[in-house]
Amino acid sequence: MSGRVGDLSPKQAEALEQFRERIQDILPQLPAQHDHFLLRWLRARNFNIQKSEAMLRKHSEFRKQMKVDAIITDWRPPEVIEKYLSGGMCGHDREGSPVWYDVIGPVDPKGLFLSASKQDFIKSKIRDCEVLQQECDVQSQKLGWNVESITMIYDVEGLGLKHLWKPAIETYTEILQMFEANYPEGLKRLFVIKAPKLFPVAYNLVKHFLSENTRQKINILGANWQEVLMKYIDAEELPVIYGGKLTDPDGDPRCRTMIKNWAEEK
Repeated sequence: MSGRVGDLSPKQAEALEQFRERIQDILPQLPAQHDHFLLRWLRARNFNIQKSEAMLRKHSEFRKQMKVDAIITDWRPPEVIEKYLSGGMCGHDREGSPVWYDVIGPVDPKGLFLSASKQDFIKSKIRDCEVLQQECDVQSQKLGWNVESITMIYDVEGLGLKHLWKPAIETYTEILQMFEANYPEGLKRLFVIKAPKLFPVAYNLVKHFLSENTRQKINILGANWQEVLMKYIDAEELPVIYGGKLTDPDGDPRCRTMIKNWAEEK
């Protein structure tokens, strides 16, 4: 059984009931109270009720500490992050999940880290996670089925030694750990495209911070990456620059109003 609503073994259903009972005190403060949400925490810990409860209680504390409930409305990243950190949400996959792009090449980690604090980076990523979660909720309402995870596309063209700067890698691993601890089952699949020779070195620096479950969702694509993306994302939802038909309203094939801070074409 997948451990999802409508596909629970008797043992899983019982675990869900017990889990709900044990977290009654924090349930009202959580971003959602339905079974779909609670099952994410149970699946993340293989239906071990104690471990799932500990994980969710930590998350509840994290939300209070970081003021997560108001992060979209009350907090904006410093201008330098808004201006120079590339990426964004653009389109949906064939199952209605939001697609998030990270574009690595144009990022200058050293320049960014000397201009903004590590905390600002972490908060900006929490904000992104919350924006994506909100979009999942909108899609669930619109489509009439539960949308709870996202598709990610990592465009690593132009990855260079500057991206392996130690403080940047350390912050990045902290962000990965934050994501694993607080947004379990939030990632459906991740596609790495246009990977240069240096990519395995970069991946080896961070992969041991990822759970086995997350690692299994990472697909490093070869030369046929456009073909693979089209299997999962309709052409109308995929930017022209990635082989689809989607453009910005002004015809920009890079969809820069959604995927921010693409370097200008030389």
